[in-house]
Amino acid sequence: MQSNVPNNETSTQKTTNKKISVLLLDDEFDIFKKLTQVFENQDKYSVVGQASSCRIGTVMIQTYQPELVIFNSNMTSISPEESTGIIRKILTQSPHTKVIAIVSEDDSSQIFRVVKAGASGCLSIHNINSSLIETLNQALKGEVVIPPKIASRFVGVLQEFYGPKPEDQPAEVIIRSLTTREKQLLLLMMKGYSYEQIAEICDITVSTVKTHFNAIFCKMGVKNRVQAIGIALRQDIQLLVEPDLLGELKDLPVKKVLSSRCEESDGEQ
Repeated sequence: MQSNVPNNETSTQKTTNKKISVLLLDDEFDIFKKLTQVFENQDKYSVVGQASSCRIGTVMIQTYQPELVIFNSNMTSISPEESTGIIRKILTQSPHTKVIAIVSEDDSSQIFRVVKAGASGCLSIHNINSSLIETLNQALKGEVVIPPKIASRFVGVLQEFYGPKPEDQPAEVIIRSLTTREKQLLLLMMKGYSYEQIAEICDITVSTVKTHFNAIFCKMGVKNRVQAIGIALRQDIQLLVEPDLLGELKDLPVKKVLSSRCEESDGEQ
């Protein structure tokens, strides 16, 4: 895709060392325009170069070794996954450089990836005019800068990546987290019954059965029946199920209805 930013990769590095050097790496005209407008109205930072392609940008970074790089991680010419590789390459070529990634507030995974890749902070695409200079100031102090609106999403991604996962928990804990109904359906599945047969046995619809199993799979951290049964067998689920329920399920004919038990256990959902 052709860039809307004028293809004028240039260096404007000045002889003075008083200003902090910044290089812009971006190929979206609107964002590029906002960035240049902000820098025109202050004296602390100096834009020493600008590039609308990652290839030329990384060459310029290696040449000029700027103190800061403002990188649009959503450049049209690269994928989100490639953007993390660009950040790593920048830091390899210029280890002292701090990278500020422009991100979308709605893309939590991208925020996590750029920070994990080594970015010193994130700047919302919507807050360039109001937050750019403060973000740069904080990054220079060694802080990892994540705006409040983005931070809540970032924490959510951290929990998703590093929080306790079902597969990391003891099988007993997983099984005990199931309701009576869910244990019942899991036992029926272990006996080889299909969704249709389970629905008839418990006098509920097939759709309801599938809904229950979706909840079971989610709690167990599995994707299918085979994996769920594996966890249940690992713990011996029968040791964790009420004796009267086991009695009802023992040697159960496929079409026998357990309506009373199902009605009772429905209240636990």
